[in-house]
Amino acid sequence: MVIRVLPPEVINQIAAGEVVERPFSVLKELLENAIDAGATQITVDLEEGGKDLLRVQDDGRGMGASDLELAFVSHATSKLASVEDLDAIVSMGFRGEALASIGSVARVRILSRLRDEEAGHEVRAEGGRIAPVQPAAAPPGTLVEVRDLFYNVPARRRFLKRAAAERVRCLEVFTRLALAHPECGFALRGKRELRLPGGEGLARRLGRLYGKEVESQLLPVEHERDGHRLTGFVVDPDGARRDRSQQLLFLNGRPIQDRSLSHALDQGFREYLMHGRHPVGFLFLSMDPAEVDVNVHPQKSEVRFHQSRLIYSLILRGVQQALSGRKSRLEQPGRSLQAGASPMAPATGFPELPKEMFGRSEPGIPTGFRGGQSRSAERVFEQRSEPAPLFEPPDAPAESPTNLVSPFQGVRRFLVIRDLYILFETDEGLAIVDQHALHERVIYERLLREWHTGSVPIQGLLVPALIDLPPADKELLLDRAEDLERCGLKIADFGGNTIKLEGYPAALRHVDPKGLLEGFLVDLREGQVPTEPEDLRERFHSAACRSAIMSGDRLDEAEIAALLEQAAQLDQPDNCPHGRPTVLNFSESQLEHWFRRTL
Repeated sequence: MVIRVLPPEVINQIAAGEVVERPFSVLKELLENAIDAGATQITVDLEEGGKDLLRVQDDGRGMGASDLELAFVSHATSKLASVEDLDAIVSMGFRGEALASIGSVARVRILSRLRDEEAGHEVRAEGGRIAPVQPAAAPPGTLVEVRDLFYNVPARRRFLKRAAAERVRCLEVFTRLALAHPECGFALRGKRELRLPGGEGLARRLGRLYGKEVESQLLPVEHERDGHRLTGFVVDPDGARRDRSQQLLFLNGRPIQDRSLSHALDQGFREYLMHGRHPVGFLFLSMDPAEVDVNVHPQKSEVRFHQSRLIYSLILRGVQQALSGRKSRLEQPGRSLQAGASPMAPATGFPELPKEMFGRSEPGIPTGFRGGQSRSAERVFEQRSEPAPLFEPPDAPAESPTNLVSPFQGVRRFLVIRDLYILFETDEGLAIVDQHALHERVIYERLLREWHTGSVPIQGLLVPALIDLPPADKELLLDRAEDLERCGLKIADFGGNTIKLEGYPAALRHVDPKGLLEGFLVDLREGQVPTEPEDLRERFHSAACRSAIMSGDRLDEAEIAALLEQAAQLDQPDNCPHGRPTVLNFSESQLEHWFRRTL
């Protein structure tokens, strides 16, 4: 083994592995360069998610012939001149690695013209080989065109995702930098276009990217301490989500990632959100560049603060102040007081329960049994003729899934307590059912059974539900529209950032459209595509829980009989999908022991 200096093309490919991971990282570097050049309008073109073509054009100050000669040279930059400059970095880029790395693994063309010159120049690089600079016609500004990413590194190209998945990641980068610089206009062209005019306020840009609902729930954040300033917005707790995908942090115009600061945001909302819900926030930190080290990682997304405790406290206090000024739900006319109320419910009061699900509003209560004096009075029913099913029964005949006889078979009489528990006699003794847990299991197994048969029947909506989403989320859902339809969700593009929900699983009776889609989005972001049962169980759990009858929902005798009849056909009737028991059985010997009849 002999120690040797590596050739430049090998060095560049090694560096490219740190800087150029996938098309989105190329886009990030090129957008940052355009912003550093003082652009007021940036246009992006994507083909095959950036794998075949990624083009960024800006109207910034441009580059002359001498600049282009060094554009693809490693560590050549206009943003640093000395070691001291590293202590106070004010530009987005500064390492001088990006273009050299990109040029070593793709076919790249740069066309640029200085604002005060009449003609422009062009330079090309292909797999690390740099061609001479040539005169060329060009508008003021710079165009960078990247084709066939990783064409000369087949192993890396094989690791790229599907075109739609790569486009989603590019959209995420585009969105973050467009939010960081609302003074600049942005346009994304390709399969679906997105245009953001420059010079608009942050709230309006947030509305364009995340929808009018988010814009209407924005709470301004502004807090300053010891020369460190926090601005931006948080979204009202009613707009909380199941994940942290809409928690965006920016430092001096640069998108950053920091778990500690995300935790500060969560802590600011601690008294307002239930477990499992996460706040939405878009927070901007401004401080002396000397107070932070951004030279931590080649991708420049991680930073180190000199006074991390102060920054944590700044965000915590700023968020708490913003929330203290929000209006209480009690002060907001037309808003439901019930947490998690369905958006499809009436605008005022508690959500109406569907009549077709619960039958008569006031089923008869036999007289003489506790007098029927209170809302929670017990009700005794005897099954008569065939019940009106709570939902359509399965085609398969009712069979016990095990050698044991189901406690739900052959029930003739039952007692209802507090519109929650159903008591009935079994061959062995007595059974008590939690109607919500049992109905949840019935819906869950029906959804899985229908999915296994090929598709989940869809209940079409007469008026589709319109749901605003960030561009990346919309792209992610539309890319998987066929898989989602097989799961019972029929969606379509409505233009802009809006998805149109045209139908949902027929097994569900009252649905929160946005919450339903949000759950699938969480899985899709984690790479779980709804094509396997294991990927669907949590989503079907959640949908069944929200659609099942609740404590206090009054069922008539036909509906209770139908529920028990369906329960007799379940594969696993003893527990709801989350593990809670659906039924408690008490044997005759247990009852006799408790009443001391065995003594």
